[in-house]
Amino acid sequence: FCSEAGLRPDPPSAAMSMSPPDVRRRGRGPTTVRPPAQRRWAALPGAVARWAATVVLLAAVSVRPIGASDCNAVVFDHIDADLHQRTMVVEDQQRQRMLILTSDTDRSQPCALRWWLDHNPQGVVQCMAKSSDSSECVPDASSVELGYVRSMLASLLFIPARAHAMSAICIELGCRSRITRTRVAGATLLAAGAEGRAPWVPRKAPRRLLVIGLGTSTMALWLEQALPYTELHAVDLSAGVVAAAPCFGLRPASSEVATAGPRLHVGDGRKFLEGRQDGEFDGIIVDAFDSNASLPGCFRTQEFFNLARKKLAPGGALSLNLLNMGLPSLQVLASLESAFAPRSVWVGDAPGAEGIQNVVVAFAPGAAPQQPRATLLARNPPSVAEVDEASGKQAGAWLHRARFRPAHEMAKDNSEGKSLPALVDASLCPSSAGSVAGR
Repeated sequence: FCSEAGLRPDPPSAAMSMSPPDVRRRGRGPTTVRPPAQRRWAALPGAVARWAATVVLLAAVSVRPIGASDCNAVVFDHIDADLHQRTMVVEDQQRQRMLILTSDTDRSQPCALRWWLDHNPQGVVQCMAKSSDSSECVPDASSVELGYVRSMLASLLFIPARAHAMSAICIELGCRSRITRTRVAGATLLAAGAEGRAPWVPRKAPRRLLVIGLGTSTMALWLEQALPYTELHAVDLSAGVVAAAPCFGLRPASSEVATAGPRLHVGDGRKFLEGRQDGEFDGIIVDAFDSNASLPGCFRTQEFFNLARKKLAPGGALSLNLLNMGLPSLQVLASLESAFAPRSVWVGDAPGAEGIQNVVVAFAPGAAPQQPRATLLARNPPSVAEVDEASGKQAGAWLHRARFRPAHEMAKDNSEGKSLPALVDASLCPSSAGSVAGR
């Protein structure tokens, strides 16, 4: 078994595990995990289904060992009775490690193709080197496969240029743009497509970041490599997921005040945020999913977005993954714009899932620190000591593909011409309705 050094519950904890897709829980509390036989690929949205199916099929092909056994190695196995969840980390012959979440009553082992068809991985990390300790994994932290994850990570290292900065970009690149119209289930998205680099600039390395939803630690691994001097926090409902983090090469801090390693927390992401200081974080990533692979209700409301805005430092970024579900997605944007200034909200692509997923970023009031003019353009990312140079270049390329555009260009009205109301806790997150922290 991998080390369980990462398993440190934060009392009180009652919450939400957050990594895609399938075995997810709605709202803020756990529900029974569906048995494998009840899962259907058709229940997953297009891009997510294709991704999950691809991972499973590749795993099924690669896991056939030469010899009598067709079983894979289980390097971590944890039962969480409170969530009725079994957390497994399975390693194949190529040293790919996969996170599997299933019911606590499922005691099957990863043998043969049938098992993989019934247990879709929540993510994959490639271990790069062998070790005398078979449980150790040296990950390729720079390998980030999912487009939405790349876009979210890039949103933490860059910010929209202020007016004078945009002028400098126009002088150097030329600001020729065109407007394209895209229909979105009763509304029209007006995307301003600049024929050149998006008008975002590198920001100084953030002091403190929060990731809500740990999964296979992909985001945490990349952020730890890219921002070695940034204090990183990650929270997940599942104690098993947090305890499994070392299996994917993440080395958590030994304590809350330790100077090295990310701080991992077991608990509800929203409750955790409520307990932090105002203005504490320079960036918050919400990588949370419910049982439909959608953003959970408690992370869609006006009250949550007000809370997130309070916890962000001036110019800090809130970044979330949003499935394109027509009017429900437009309501999330309406809720976000009710908490943040409308012109501070941006919508970007999730490369590989265009038209199915978007990454939405909102910036808190105030000016975030920018890099000097010498590093103004996204094509010249920061190379200061606080930001790993290779990671900065990688994030710049991801930013270019994300094609972030202002959300205020999205029509505010539905097909009946009525303004979309903000979503509220009373309807989507009743356990938080009326809480002071959520106002």
